[in-house]
Amino acid sequence: MPDRESLTAALPAHILSLARSWRQLADKVLASLEISNSNGYALLHLERMGQGARQSDLAREIGITEASLVRTLQHLERVDLVRRDADPEDGRAKTLHLTEEGSRLARLIDGRLIELRKELLHDVSDEDLHTTLRVLETVATRIADRRAR
Repeated sequence: MPDRESLTAALPAHILSLARSWRQLADKVLASLEISNSNGYALLHLERMGQGARQSDLAREIGITEASLVRTLQHLERVDLVRRDADPEDGRAKTLHLTEEGSRLARLIDGRLIELRKELLHDVSDEDLHTTLRVLETVATRIADRRAR
């Protein structure tokens, strides 16, 4: 069995490689639905956040700047998948609403991504999943603490 130093050195490389590979497979799911990555992930996150989410919150959730999100939202609005309204509590902010078709497409994307997860993890035990998530959450917390210093 490798020593602790070898294991801890291998972990970040495996996490980064896994994240990149997983994202590539998810991107292929979107491509199979003939939707761009930016549009697909915006719809998916907005569906999960619920109707009336603020544009700034969606950008933060996706991990991009609000300015970067604007072009995507303009396109989604043009093709009648999203509606943007002035926030009743803050006229400077915009709230986002999926149209019926936008919600249908977001649910379809989510369903396909669920199928992908099931395919990739079907023989991984619940115990192994719990352990993996616990370790990743511990590392994520420590990274957040370190970044806050």
